[in-house]
Amino acid sequence: MKKIIFGPEIAPKAWAIGEAQLPQGFTLELLSKSPDQRIEQLESADFYLGFRSGIEERDYEHMKNLKLIQFLSAGYDGANLAKLKAMGIPLCNNGGANSYAVAEHAIMLMLAVSRQLPDLDRLLREGKWKSSKFGQEEEHEIAGKTIGIIGLGHIGKVLARRLAGFEVKLIYTDPVRPTPDEAKQLNVEYRAPDDLLREADIVTLHAPFDHTTHHMICERTINLMKREAILINCARGELVHEGDLYQALKEKRIWAAGLDVFEQEPADPKNPLFTLPNTVLSPHAAGPTWESWSKRWANSYTNAQRVARGEKPLWVVPELR
Repeated sequence: MKKIIFGPEIAPKAWAIGEAQLPQGFTLELLSKSPDQRIEQLESADFYLGFRSGIEERDYEHMKNLKLIQFLSAGYDGANLAKLKAMGIPLCNNGGANSYAVAEHAIMLMLAVSRQLPDLDRLLREGKWKSSKFGQEEEHEIAGKTIGIIGLGHIGKVLARRLAGFEVKLIYTDPVRPTPDEAKQLNVEYRAPDDLLREADIVTLHAPFDHTTHHMICERTINLMKREAILINCARGELVHEGDLYQALKEKRIWAAGLDVFEQEPADPKNPLFTLPNTVLSPHAAGPTWESWSKRWANSYTNAQRVARGEKPLWVVPELR
């Protein structure tokens, strides 16, 4: 039997999905919080499944027998890649299991910001109604707009497909470019990063967080954007310099933002961005839909089975390929 350890503890219903989908020849157990039992589990396990938050720094020295670390999340920032590389342990993310969820959430934020949905909801709950004067509307359509996708990975590609029916122009930037045939199927055109920011009406972030993307949205890059532009971030909070974004939104140097992620999480309730009327916010809720859990577990087990058969795993993070 191959032993899988999992961390951290998750909700019982989500854990039940993992137990139900567990393939034959594997056992699944929760990584203990007891130091002694934890060490025994780490040293005897074949695979680690779960999330980055389930791994403590002291765990790495006991992982030498692991054949795979498989995250159920797309993000892997915070994992000690240098140690994993030295130990020869592959780290894989979830292979796009939450790509539908994140893409849909990004579109929801685009629409909610453009149509000022929170303001309209609040207006009605306060017993008020819209202005009776025609022409005072400040809501906008996204049809006909140019949407710039920063990061054309699993999520970026699913997003492009979901936006196909909205009659928008799609441009993207990514260090890894699709083949001409795939770009044609996705109906996306490449732009250099600064050119994308200048051209897009809506900029949506779907890049991973690393040293090359840290604070990629900052005063310099915000100043390239149109005054009526919208910024959407469903990737990582660290991609955006929040102080610079706050000033730009406050001074109306860009029109609005829809944010699902923040530099500090859980977010500080006193975050200045929360005081602005031109932001729509959610608490890092884009990825974990109920439907995504079955796909997360299935992809993780598929990779564990591949490695158990002596095959190379899928979805190894770029730094360890």
